[in-house]
Amino acid sequence: MALVFIIISNKVAHCQHTIEGVVTDENEVPLPDVFISILKGDELIKNLITDSIGSYKIENLKSGIYKLNFSYIGYVDSILQIDLQKNTIQNFTFKNATELAAVVITAEKSVIERKTDRLRFNVANSDLIIGSSVWETLNKTPFVATNENGSIEIAGTSGVIVYVNGRKKRLSGEVLMNYLKSLPADNLEAVEVITTPSSRFEAEGGAGIINIVTKNSKEEGLIGNASLSARQTRLFSEAGSIYLNYRKSKWNLYSTAYLSNRERLTNYEKDIFYPSSTTDLQTRFIDRKNTSKTLFSGANFGVDYEINSKHIVGMLFEYSGADENQKRDAISKDSYATSDSLTFTRNRDEATDYNYSLNLNYQGKLDENGTLLIADVDFLEFSSDNAGVSKTDVVTLDTNDILYVRDWFRNATIQDITNTSFRVDLELPINDKISVETGMKFSFSNVDNDLDFDDRDISGMTWIDDPTRSNFFEYDENINAFYALINHELSEKWSYQFGTRFENTVAKGRLEGSTVVDRNYTNFFPTAFLKYRPSNKHSFVFSVSSRITRPSFWDVNPFREYTTDKAFFEGNPFLNPSRYYRQEVSYTKGSGKVRVVAQIAASQLVGEIFSLPFKSEEGIIINRKTNYGNKYSYSGSVTMATRVQPWWRLNATSLFGHVQTTGSYADDTITIDSNTLLFSLTANQTFTISKVKGISLTVFAKNTFPFTLVNTEIGNRLETEIAIRKNIGNFSLSLSGRDLFRSNKDQYDIRVGDIRINDINYHDTRSIAFAVRYAFGKSTVKDQRYRDTGNSDIQRRL
Repeated sequence: MALVFIIISNKVAHCQHTIEGVVTDENEVPLPDVFISILKGDELIKNLITDSIGSYKIENLKSGIYKLNFSYIGYVDSILQIDLQKNTIQNFTFKNATELAAVVITAEKSVIERKTDRLRFNVANSDLIIGSSVWETLNKTPFVATNENGSIEIAGTSGVIVYVNGRKKRLSGEVLMNYLKSLPADNLEAVEVITTPSSRFEAEGGAGIINIVTKNSKEEGLIGNASLSARQTRLFSEAGSIYLNYRKSKWNLYSTAYLSNRERLTNYEKDIFYPSSTTDLQTRFIDRKNTSKTLFSGANFGVDYEINSKHIVGMLFEYSGADENQKRDAISKDSYATSDSLTFTRNRDEATDYNYSLNLNYQGKLDENGTLLIADVDFLEFSSDNAGVSKTDVVTLDTNDILYVRDWFRNATIQDITNTSFRVDLELPINDKISVETGMKFSFSNVDNDLDFDDRDISGMTWIDDPTRSNFFEYDENINAFYALINHELSEKWSYQFGTRFENTVAKGRLEGSTVVDRNYTNFFPTAFLKYRPSNKHSFVFSVSSRITRPSFWDVNPFREYTTDKAFFEGNPFLNPSRYYRQEVSYTKGSGKVRVVAQIAASQLVGEIFSLPFKSEEGIIINRKTNYGNKYSYSGSVTMATRVQPWWRLNATSLFGHVQTTGSYADDTITIDSNTLLFSLTANQTFTISKVKGISLTVFAKNTFPFTLVNTEIGNRLETEIAIRKNIGNFSLSLSGRDLFRSNKDQYDIRVGDIRINDINYHDTRSIAFAVRYAFGKSTVKDQRYRDTGNSDIQRRL
């Protein structure tokens, strides 16, 4: 292909120039949505996308040598080198995947890349990110699934940790979801999925890690976005957020604020079947409706200052909060051999959570070889105040008239958590092939849980303290950690990484002043990766890792949440951490029209923490988390990404496996020994309805087939969503519908010894939503310096 340069005279050596042109296919048809990156040396200057007629324009460039990378799915990435001295017109024509113009410098960049310790999905090469948020893009990433409860899964496993540019994001659940929804995906470079984290990451959590990689440039100025959304389920919810980032000279200031009001009407059905040979009670049917209204709020403010080109200091303050009101009304019908009993329970709950944190950070390059030192000091304060009133009336079967009050009580649970942590990390390059990383961390946590129970007296006029159900629990935890790892590229085909993490934990718990927890244990968490890349098209990675899952601070809080006076949830201060081991072999086909990732893995979870039901002597069903035993999993997965037609893109994932759980609970009176098969299918399809008008349609479906988890048979679950999007300049409008068939339900069949429990829970997920997002400022302004604050592992356990 002939390169055409049109040079316009200019006498000023350092004036700003423009590159513009049109991108076409082999038939000279203009191509919209072609992704173009311009680089100067190894520095990314900016990214842009061709418009509806294939045109592009890059302005405000100084004289020099630049590289233009043209990327479009279905074609090999192509790079043009330009010596820019004046305004230039540069047209470009893609050839087919096997035929390239002689003057084009080619570099094949896969949509799916296999790194030594992670899978990298280059979403910047896909127009799926245009007009989307980061949260929406995650759900379109292979192996990854999200839901409106704020849960993120990797290959069917929940409890994922989210990092941004290699630094852990300290939010979780719905707060994290709302934050990621506020961020536009247009500045995303890639999403990295890490199923076997290396020793550099915190040992906490076994589900895996998602690292969100953003594009960076060094332009100065202001960027931001504002968004509003409304969602209608059976009730109405709305949300709004604003994000700002301002960079000037050595200073960078950034802030995010969001506010959302979420209302839901949730249905719960619980049927309990008792063995007729051991009790007069035969069945208990509970029908409960929850009406909840939650106000989420949050904000952060950060500032970075570059002392010089090698040293930078920063401060980050964050706040998040939630105010929730719940009405939980339950009807319970008990059937005996000779009669029936009907009760009505009213629960009114109020919960308020506040979370404040402060991070102080230093980052410095110590020499010309790139030795990097990072230091963090963190302070955290969390407070939760939960109060509820429960009243159970026995009523007549025919008219529901109140016969008498069976139980009437109130409870209040106050939890206060403080944490201080110190951390230092050192990255030491030895040469071009070998690098070493090491670091240490010290974390100190103090937790106070005050549970207060009051019973209503016989007259129904005053409250009387119930010391049998009230308690005060204190928990202190100190974790000291050290890690080291080595990266070594043996050749173009072979590389490896080996590391280990050492952690010492001292935990003490006191219940009403008496010591009930006294632990001092030390663990090593080795990790290893071996990568073989026989060609640019194929790569294999074998990895092993070990991690730990500590109970959340709320799980060890001996609180109670009642459904009726005969069924409640309870915390367990005697929980022990569980250990997680994983071995994985991964294959990646990273070129061509169809990209494939296949994995085979085995994992062992020792001392798993799981919520299990207990039956008391009074016939009360108590749900309590416990270390029941071990889980052994063998799984495989295949993900395919392809363009079926120029207007039709498809990402599909299948997950299959076998899980065995063994153990016992309730003082070894109930034995667990189950085997089950896992199988799920996910398809995410995007149809370009009109490139000219910027209209696209996305259809998402995921079906998880029935399987057994510990002692619970889980029914089929189908998740669906259809979304249509319209882009108008800096505005993005979207209309979406979810759970079209009302099939996204929790269906459980639970065994508790001779007792059988059937649960059907519907979380009001069928909905229709409208959202509008506006982005302003320079889209390539260098974003804030994301970093993993020292108490991020503590945040996840709140």
